[in-house]
Amino acid sequence: MSLWPKVREEMNAIVNHHFDTPEYKQFFSVKLTPARQAILDLHYPHYIKSRRDCWGAAAVRAPLDVKRAIWEHEKDELIYDKRMGSAHLTDQQMAEATAEESLLPGARSAIWAWLFLATTRPWIESLTVNHITERKNNPAIVKGGGFTQRFAHKKVADLGGTIETLDINTKVHMVADEDHSDMFEPIFDKYVVDEHSAQAVIRAAQESLSIDRSYRSALATAMMRIAESAAA
Repeated sequence: MSLWPKVREEMNAIVNHHFDTPEYKQFFSVKLTPARQAILDLHYPHYIKSRRDCWGAAAVRAPLDVKRAIWEHEKDELIYDKRMGSAHLTDQQMAEATAEESLLPGARSAIWAWLFLATTRPWIESLTVNHITERKNNPAIVKGGGFTQRFAHKKVADLGGTIETLDINTKVHMVADEDHSDMFEPIFDKYVVDEHSAQAVIRAAQESLSIDRSYRSALATAMMRIAESAAA
């Protein structure tokens, strides 16, 4: 019998609590300015590249049906999303990105930590390490909106403009991860069948979100070093 219905409820509680953690409160409390936004923009391609690396790692030891689900998931990200007219991360964007060595040490360490989990844990944990980063972005699960939805509204409030004038990547990710997280429901329902697999999934989710908190805090701390008056 599947234990996923019970685990799903705990996972949903975990991602909702995630937004009440000190690191997330710190991140969302920092007022954005152009100079502060530039820190986020510098790191964003490397964050997305890290997600692609970790999803690929999750597929390596996974059963065939899970490999297929991951492959389907990555089509939008790596190949082409008709909503954007491109992949979510292009070769040109990575070519133009700053060198990884220029990233904040805390952010770079988080990227390495995600890859460590994705490459060293059993496949179902590796899958969860990635899945939970999208589950926290699912507005159908997170009360008050997922990460991208909340950040989009913050960006408009702090920097001006409207949701409609935001970049296409942000607008797509305000809704894309609802589908991206939902598509793994049948996988978890099939494979979370005993207490061992249930606890493994919960543990992997908590560890991945702990890294995410460290990543956001590193960005927030760097932004706070730029005085608001000097950064406007």
